[in-house]
Amino acid sequence: MISPMDRRHFLLTSGLALLATQLPLTAAEKTPLPASIKRVLLLGDSITYAGSYVDYLEAAWRTRFPDSPVEFLDLGLPSETVSGLSEPGHAGGKFPRPDLHERLDRVLAQTKPDLVIACYGMNDGIYHPFSEDRMAAHQRGIFKLREKVQAAGAKIIHLTPPVFDPQPIKEKTLPAGLSVYEKPYVGYDEVLGRFAEWLLQQRSKGWEVYDIHGPMSQHLAKRRQTKPEFIMARDGVHADATGHWLMAQALLRGWKLKPDIETHGIDVIKGKALGATLADLQAGKGNLAFLWTVRPTQPYDVKWDVESLALEEFDQRIGARWLKIKGLTSGRYILKEGDQTVITATAEELAAGIAVNRLANTSLQRNEVQLLKLISQRRKLLSDAWLNATGHKRPGMAKGLPLAEAEAKAIELKQQIQVLLEPVTMKFSLSKASN
Repeated sequence: MISPMDRRHFLLTSGLALLATQLPLTAAEKTPLPASIKRVLLLGDSITYAGSYVDYLEAAWRTRFPDSPVEFLDLGLPSETVSGLSEPGHAGGKFPRPDLHERLDRVLAQTKPDLVIACYGMNDGIYHPFSEDRMAAHQRGIFKLREKVQAAGAKIIHLTPPVFDPQPIKEKTLPAGLSVYEKPYVGYDEVLGRFAEWLLQQRSKGWEVYDIHGPMSQHLAKRRQTKPEFIMARDGVHADATGHWLMAQALLRGWKLKPDIETHGIDVIKGKALGATLADLQAGKGNLAFLWTVRPTQPYDVKWDVESLALEEFDQRIGARWLKIKGLTSGRYILKEGDQTVITATAEELAAGIAVNRLANTSLQRNEVQLLKLISQRRKLLSDAWLNATGHKRPGMAKGLPLAEAEAKAIELKQQIQVLLEPVTMKFSLSKASN
């Protein structure tokens, strides 16, 4: 568990690599998707249905391209495979694993996507040791998915499967060499690795494949060099917020989106604001007051592991709004927005830069938190409604609202989201701490 002091240190020091003032990116920046793509459909199993990586992806897109008409629709279905396989006694014998191909034709016909993003594999090996037959079934399912998507006039991006991690469930796994596996095979991630390797090989045939498995595996290995007990999936399968963040990065990297970073500064000695969005600068002895108008960036989720973010060079993969104040005399300073203290920092820390969008008690951070919340709420609303409307054979799913009612509510949520995408004006003051 990261301590408050370590979190504060990360927030204050991670800007050291961003010493040069960068020009703000604008809403007019060209999107990485063709203009013909208006609806992006995400297909997968329970990891996609959980949807945090979809939320992070959409939040990055919305804040970068607030006027974009692109819609993201998550129709992941828990327990599903693309292979059509199911282990004996799945779900305690209550039901076999759903087969994507039972519903795929209906989903494509009704949702009419322009782009499909598919993430399968975790369930396709049915948690057994590797077998050529199961690999062949997985491959046939992927080929069939690809053919049907293309026949529907849509493009497709394949994602390699996430990581299976046996460490947190060691007592619930089984070794190799058994004839029956009522619990997961301890080396099941080797199977997923082979699925991922095969999928990546299809790039040579012109397939668009983004790798999730490799980066997640590498991250686990790096973290455990210094923290052997580190985990990203308590049940070995379903990634936490940090794991979903890594998954979202696969798509953002694949789309070659540059970090959405803006750095604004104040030179106290010259009494000059170094950034067009800083205004009404008032400088006195040991005191500053100014207005800062800044647009939101991808929301910072407090559930992310701070050490993981630092290891993955967080600042180079996500958006940030940096404030740098140089020329202050040594000592500690209190930065406030209105009457609310934002942070207490040294002159050196302020000169190095502070990511204001990650600090609690700012209008910007509150807006970004609400933004992510609304994006998630809207995704879940539409997911359940569309799953019900298109039909499936997976018991125990939320019924969801009738589609027309859900879409009407989604429009209302979209309007609230658009308001939160507008630039925020914050009134800051800086004064020297008495102690």
